[in-house]
Amino acid sequence: MVMLVKVLKPFNHKSVEGAPMIKNAGNYFGAMVRACRFWIKPAPIDDFAALADFCFAQCAHIAQTTLYGYLRTRAGMQHFNLFTDETFAGMLRPARSRLMLVCVEDLALYCVAVIGERTGLSPAAMQALSVRIMAHAIDELAEADLPEGELEVYAHNFAARIKLVDWSARAQPENAFERSPQALIELAPIIDMLKELDHEIVVNSMRFKWRGVRAAFVQRLEADTLVARAGLDMAKQNGKKGAAGCATQLG
Repeated sequence: MVMLVKVLKPFNHKSVEGAPMIKNAGNYFGAMVRACRFWIKPAPIDDFAALADFCFAQCAHIAQTTLYGYLRTRAGMQHFNLFTDETFAGMLRPARSRLMLVCVEDLALYCVAVIGERTGLSPAAMQALSVRIMAHAIDELAEADLPEGELEVYAHNFAARIKLVDWSARAQPENAFERSPQALIELAPIIDMLKELDHEIVVNSMRFKWRGVRAAFVQRLEADTLVARAGLDMAKQNGKKGAAGCATQLG
């Protein structure tokens, strides 16, 4: 849907920077957080719950920061008034949730492809695991800003799309995360003329954000343990097992 956010100059990520005092405070607290993280070892992704939670949390962060960051930059000094406007907020929340679903799709397919590459899972098992991750995300969004019917349609379409996935290609970063950057442009409530000007830098900016998520996943993944705990070990030995059967094991 076309909306109002309009600034004459082209999109520039440097304009996102705030006033010096705010920026310095952010740098200070950011340094404190990084210092604490040095002593905390991230929990391994070694079962389905950890995998689903990782995908949901990372995608919630990516969707909100990229969408709000883009709008904040375009709105400039008026961004506070824009985000507190009830009419605009009523459009923004569903857009964020829709973007998040696309982010979950991109990340789930990448994660499952990497797991499959490491463990030799069958395509049917990878399809079932992907469907389960998406179902978890939809359950988390059920009380949010999208109607139940729309969520059901997305789940159905996702299950159909993954039957055509080239899993070996999806495990490669250059072939993953294709839909979410484009969805950011399409879903942002900004006029089409500005979207055309901003397209390349916005898309590249979101692709860059996925790099840290991929690195964290690869670092924390314990693929063999996850597959065994999820009940997918038999899928490696029986490539004819149906996706529905694997999904039952996952439950």
